[in-house]
Amino acid sequence: MMRTLGIHSIPAIDIHEPAEHRHTRVIAVDSGPRAVALEFATNGVQLFCAGTKDGDLDQLETAVRAWLDLDTDLSGMQESFIHDRTLGPLVEARPWLRLVGYLNGFEAAATTILGQQVTLAAGRTFGGRFVAAYGSEGPGELRVFPTPEAVVSRGVETLRETIGLTKTRAGTLFLMAEGFVYKGFTGTPGIPLDRSELLALRGVGPWTADYLQMRGRSDPDAFVPGDLVARRALNRMSERDAATLARSWSPYRSYAMVHLWAADSMGSTPA
Repeated sequence: MMRTLGIHSIPAIDIHEPAEHRHTRVIAVDSGPRAVALEFATNGVQLFCAGTKDGDLDQLETAVRAWLDLDTDLSGMQESFIHDRTLGPLVEARPWLRLVGYLNGFEAAATTILGQQVTLAAGRTFGGRFVAAYGSEGPGELRVFPTPEAVVSRGVETLRETIGLTKTRAGTLFLMAEGFVYKGFTGTPGIPLDRSELLALRGVGPWTADYLQMRGRSDPDAFVPGDLVARRALNRMSERDAATLARSWSPYRSYAMVHLWAADSMGSTPA
């Protein structure tokens, strides 16, 4: 979880402290945005938040549990994969990997677009610029992730010039923001546009739609066959072969993706 949160952290929204196993970010509740620190230990996740009001902690706990997939019983996945030639060794090595999602559906969509075809570091840089230009003030030194309305209200050219995006990338992000506004998005988890609506947006292809199905919607049975990291972990298998192989991993294909990503990041590959 710490590695996932770290590689996707955005300046001004996240404070990532790997040495302390601590991650801090802004989470919205009914009383307003709160700076929440999470400390990760072998026996669970501890949540710290100063200045909370009645009901805040219950809302924060609910949000964090959903975000980090803490309520999922992993035994079914473990039993399904343990004898699989590809995934069995990975699950045995790291049996408790979970599907970390997003607290905000527009954050999932916007950061995915900003991270298309660039390095993780470049994606974080674009994300930081985006938050600085379009986000609002939050608690302490942190900011609240931009709303789609904030993007639409200032136009696509301002978006391109402010963030330093290509015309195509800025256009895709702007169209995504317009789609969220049209759907009446209110800052909740989940993606309000269905797959066909996503693919209808110029610049959104199958990889983006699959990725948002997996991490944006926290679908346990999504798969991203076009993902280069997962295919590298599968000994550079073709996209078609990866999709075919993944059918045998249903209904836990998202967890297969998580294990493949972890295997690649740790320098190990399936047999």
